[in-house]
Amino acid sequence: MRVYQVPSHTRLWLALAVVMASLPQLLRGPEWQALLLVVVVGIRWLVDRQRLSLPGRITRSLLLVVAVALTFYSFGRLYGPEAGVALLVSLFALKYLEVVRQRDAYVVVVLGYFVCATALLFAMTPLMFAYVLLCMTMLTTCLAGINHSDTRASRFRHLGRAGAMVLQAIPLTIALFILVPRVAPLWNMQLDSGKARTGMSDSMSPGEISDLSESSELAFRVAFEGAVPPPQERYWRGLTLTHYDGRTWQQGIPRGMTEADYLYTGGGNIPDWFQALRSARTAGQSYRYQVIAEPTQRRWLFALAVPFPDFRNEVGLARDMRLVADKPVSQRFAYQVESVPAARPAMALDGRERDLMLSLPPEAGGKARGLAQQWRLESTSDRAIVERALRHFRDNPFHYTLRPPRLVTDPVDDFLFRTRRGFCEHYASSFTFLMRAAGVPARVVVGYQGGERNELGDHLLIRQYDAHAWAEVWLQGQGWTRVDPTAAVAPERIELGLRGALQDSEEGTVLDNLELSSFAGSGVLGKLSQWADYVDFRWQTWVLGYDSAFQSAFLASVLGEVTPMRVGLALVLTVAGLLAVYALFLLWQAGQESLTVMEREYWRLHRKASDKGRPLPTGLTPQQLSHAIGEQWPRAASAATDWARYYQRLHYDPDHKPENKQIRHLRSLRNRLYKLLD
Repeated sequence: MRVYQVPSHTRLWLALAVVMASLPQLLRGPEWQALLLVVVVGIRWLVDRQRLSLPGRITRSLLLVVAVALTFYSFGRLYGPEAGVALLVSLFALKYLEVVRQRDAYVVVVLGYFVCATALLFAMTPLMFAYVLLCMTMLTTCLAGINHSDTRASRFRHLGRAGAMVLQAIPLTIALFILVPRVAPLWNMQLDSGKARTGMSDSMSPGEISDLSESSELAFRVAFEGAVPPPQERYWRGLTLTHYDGRTWQQGIPRGMTEADYLYTGGGNIPDWFQALRSARTAGQSYRYQVIAEPTQRRWLFALAVPFPDFRNEVGLARDMRLVADKPVSQRFAYQVESVPAARPAMALDGRERDLMLSLPPEAGGKARGLAQQWRLESTSDRAIVERALRHFRDNPFHYTLRPPRLVTDPVDDFLFRTRRGFCEHYASSFTFLMRAAGVPARVVVGYQGGERNELGDHLLIRQYDAHAWAEVWLQGQGWTRVDPTAAVAPERIELGLRGALQDSEEGTVLDNLELSSFAGSGVLGKLSQWADYVDFRWQTWVLGYDSAFQSAFLASVLGEVTPMRVGLALVLTVAGLLAVYALFLLWQAGQESLTVMEREYWRLHRKASDKGRPLPTGLTPQQLSHAIGEQWPRAASAATDWARYYQRLHYDPDHKPENKQIRHLRSLRNRLYKLLD
């Protein structure tokens, strides 16, 4: 017969630690994992109460095979982050089922630390970090408990000891985090769920952006170094769409160009178009900022006009002035950008690009082609054609709406001449079509427009309902020029955002129901949301964004010069200083007399009686103390005698330690005695 060697007072902590460490995976994993853990914990509970014997080796082996088979069934493989973590959590639960000896409990605790770490692979938010820290404290409580005998042990004393150990480790961890050189990981782990989290696709059809605008999910945050551009300049370019098939706009590269000609990632041979942009980088006002993008599972990023990225962030710049990451953004991604809008004229228009920017499907938009060709005949310049098109949108009864009618046959002709009700993608698409039909090179740009300011962190939040589409036209001497036909119909969309544009319409009520309200005017919940966003933003910039460049800049401001000798000396002195503080605290604590619970009860009554009446000498026995109280307050004599008898019975019994309910009864006797001393 196997004897269970883990102390009984630790079994509850061990069960809680197993459940808490597994919970993040259970919430995001398949349902059978939660069922497996419930079965394991239930069996373990019955075993601990001697109502069931531990499952034998054959049963445990069958459970192992089932767990492996279900993992393969759920993920299609046994490797990779998602499948690997799911399998680890399942094996962690099964290991808890076979805990018999103290050594088994050690293995479960060590595995628990690894399981806690895996939760940070999928969510690195402050709340998840706090939860992992709580789980580690719980595992450390188990570690303290399994090394304590079953006699005279307290469950909550283990928790206090574990909490003290964690608190002592936090300053040392912070020091190591700040001073130890930051290096890139030796592995490259992609956490790809197969679905873009922001919802923006790599093409644009009528209705796509209006659907996206009904979501309040965060797209990215932006923190500026210095001046923040006004709302009418906050156009965050994401994609440039150049190919049109009659209904859908898609990305396209001019025929004859390769990706190497079109995309520059820093270093190597610098293409002519980037040299031209770089030569104009000092022209006009510039904006320097950091973008923290949410996961999209896509490579495109977002920036203001004419961005110059920090290529060390693994970000490249395309010829169409959009940013591209080296790999899909599967986690929050931070990158630095400097935007110089005045550098736009430096970009030349290649002949192959002109052909692409003028291409249209021959069967699309017959009536729109006729209108555009009429404008060409009546106008003297490309700029005049642009103004003619914008005046057409302003003078005719076009409406800006989230609920446009369906375009049945030809999207452009239906919108321009029949429905005249649409969202930003309808205006951008039809305007670009008209420009191309009139012989003006044009393209569609999709991204976001606007941004909500968090006054606490002084940064912008760009949400999904800020999604927007606009157009760019090529004008001689001005280069690619932004034209937003939506602003001609609903200028308040640019100045006030989506809510401001639709607040007096039926769609405004829909937006309120979707909880797309801003921080301002939201009362206590708005302030809490603002603080939560501020904490999350600072966590991203100060903790997750603490890379080698950030570390070098910070240490340079502290140490003056960042050299291996100075950093190593600072590390040694910091660690030695912390250890010295810990040592002094332990020496001070060792010199303090620690009183037991019973001794504290005695001295509380002694001090109370001395304060209320004549000072009592020290060294009185409990019986003598009760007599002294009875002499000064005769009506309290009986209560004092009851207290003394109960105190002596608890304190001087060598075979039994006072239980919590007995201590509470002793305190109630003391409190009743207090009332008689007045």
